[in-house]
Amino acid sequence: MAIAITRPEGKGEQLAELLIAQQIDIVKTPVLELEMLPVNNTQLSPIDDADVIIFISQDAVKGLATHLPQLPSTATLVAVGEQTAKVIDKVYAREAQTPVQQDSEGVLALPQLQSIADKQVVIVKGEGGRTLLAKTLKARGALLNQCLVYRRTPVLAPSDTWLDHWREAKIDGIVITSNAAINAIFNTTNKVLLAWLNQCHFYLVSQRSADHLMLQHQVASSHITVASGPNDEAIFKCIMPEQTQQGSQMSELQNQQNETHAVESKPVKQKISKVGVLALLVALAGGTATAGLIIHGQQISDKTYLALAQLQQQNSQLSEQLSTTREQLVQLQNQQKQVDMQIESRLAAQAQQFDTQLQAALSSAQQQVSGALSSEVLYLQRMAQFKASAEQDFQGSIAVLQRLSEVLQHEPNTTGVLSAIAQDIALLNAQIKPHLESRYLQLHGLLAQVPELELQTVRLPEQTAAPTAQLSSDVSDWQANLLRTWKNLVDDFITIRHREVAVIDPLLDKQEQQLLKAQLRSHLSQAQSALMDKQASVFFSALSSAQQTLTSYFKMDSAAVQAMHDELVLMQGQSLAFNQTVQLRSAKAVHGWLK
Repeated sequence: MAIAITRPEGKGEQLAELLIAQQIDIVKTPVLELEMLPVNNTQLSPIDDADVIIFISQDAVKGLATHLPQLPSTATLVAVGEQTAKVIDKVYAREAQTPVQQDSEGVLALPQLQSIADKQVVIVKGEGGRTLLAKTLKARGALLNQCLVYRRTPVLAPSDTWLDHWREAKIDGIVITSNAAINAIFNTTNKVLLAWLNQCHFYLVSQRSADHLMLQHQVASSHITVASGPNDEAIFKCIMPEQTQQGSQMSELQNQQNETHAVESKPVKQKISKVGVLALLVALAGGTATAGLIIHGQQISDKTYLALAQLQQQNSQLSEQLSTTREQLVQLQNQQKQVDMQIESRLAAQAQQFDTQLQAALSSAQQQVSGALSSEVLYLQRMAQFKASAEQDFQGSIAVLQRLSEVLQHEPNTTGVLSAIAQDIALLNAQIKPHLESRYLQLHGLLAQVPELELQTVRLPEQTAAPTAQLSSDVSDWQANLLRTWKNLVDDFITIRHREVAVIDPLLDKQEQQLLKAQLRSHLSQAQSALMDKQASVFFSALSSAQQTLTSYFKMDSAAVQAMHDELVLMQGQSLAFNQTVQLRSAKAVHGWLK
């Protein structure tokens, strides 16, 4: 028997030694070559913060070591196979976790990878390969990164040269350790070579490769043997049973041939030695010698027939054992089918029971709301109603309702409540908003004009012209001259001014004028405060008082006073919608949901 080993260069040495020790011819033909890939800092930086680092192969460890000579001490190292773990120990002096089943499924079954949510996981691998490990870790919530350090490419394309060489070497079995190697070997369009290749026996390291070989290249399952693992010893053990059986059959045939040859050669030897010397004696005893030869030939025939009978008996026993084994295999397959059906039935029953329990738990959770959540929902709804009705703070009420919507967003059976909250927010946005800022600034402008307003003080009339004091030369005007002389005498000591108005109102002093302006400012400031506190009655009362003070004590014929008076009248004519009645729909919806 001849075996072709297709493992990459430097691998499969132990397998080759084991096969040679069993006198099995081997042909080492690496069908894939390793190409190291450049690794940038973007791929290497997640390793520094990694919680778990998974190495897919020995080449992955060696490839990463060329870029990163040390690994973080806090990271858990995982190797898919034992050989990979040995390389990790050799390169990094670290122990790696290894699964019992040395493949992706075995790695995913490790206890260290069960609670992996929100943990940094880095997979060091080659380009391509299975995606089961990455997909499952992502589904478990891991923060996954991949570091690609090498690529395997076919040494030859197409594979005709390999296949011709194997045919000449009369290769019976081919050892393949990856799907990429399978594709590289079957990369030919020569139908003769493909037909010969399909007659070979393939030794694989995983059922996944066996499925790929059967589905993609239509190789019969009887020509496929799957080893218990990817290491050389496991591959050797899957090859040896067939080789041992063939070796034992060949040994039996050789023994039988040797026995027959020994039996046939004995009489020839006797003829050559003693019969020639005693020729005369042979002639005398011819009858006796002839009878002896016939008897001796009969003995040889009897031994041959006996050996054939024994072989037939052994073949019959082997056939019976094979038949019994086949029957046992059928029984085992039937039992396996029954066990599978029972397991499926139990799993279906457990799944149904689990679904029932889950639905019951969800129903119970939907019917009962926690006390803390209930209190928060009631508080937020009442606060929104208070701000909308009492304070007329529509924007504040909208903010509270939005917070209430966030609280109920992920709670069950809240569609009606969320719809009512959305309607309330739209209702509050549609409410008429009083122009508080503009009116406040308007009052601020009036306050700034108060110091410049003119108070209503009395304006004295113009003085009357005093009669001329010149004396008359006429004697008859002596009385007038006497009066003029008296007035001139009095003017030297007393100044008397004469005005036409007889009644004069009392004048306002400086302090009284300041008090009147301060009173006007007070009314305007009170209107400002009432506006910000949304007290409409106080606001209009303060405006009315300011208008009355302005009319009573300030000069109305002044343009500034008249302008302020008109503005106050205009402001009193504009209504303020402070006391709008707003009834939120979410109140009834929240109470109904809590019940």
